[in-house]
Amino acid sequence: MAALRWTSPLAAALLATACVTGDYNKNRTFQRPPYGAYEDLVVGVTNVGHAIDALGAPVSVIEVGRGLALSWGWLETTEWNVAATVPIGDANGRLQFEDTDLKIPGIVLFFDEDWRLTTKREGFLSDLLPNQQPPRDVDDDLTEPDPEP
Repeated sequence: MAALRWTSPLAAALLATACVTGDYNKNRTFQRPPYGAYEDLVVGVTNVGHAIDALGAPVSVIEVGRGLALSWGWLETTEWNVAATVPIGDANGRLQFEDTDLKIPGIVLFFDEDWRLTTKREGFLSDLLPNQQPPRDVDDDLTEPDPEP
């Protein structure tokens, strides 16, 4: 209890000479697709054109093998930032707190070489998107024998 008696006045004195700043930000990046549009897409039936008509322009297009992956992401974040500077003798002490969530929710659709939907995934884009790979070699595609009818 004795420690509390001298700690409270000390904390009050430090705060009286401190400079405290803060801000609050709200950011919105892109937009969630229309409600129900993702659910209406059918694996094996939906093609790329129908998906884009239903969901709007994707935020990324990635070549995956002979097919592709289209992704849609949206982000609505709130950030709290607080900084305090307190003089300590001839120097200043600084304390800063930031609260930001950088995970971007979204959906990814995978299409085969005929541009038919093969897989639908929902979650965070960082978890859903395949690792970037170099594009396939066009010359290899030209030298491959045609499949027999």
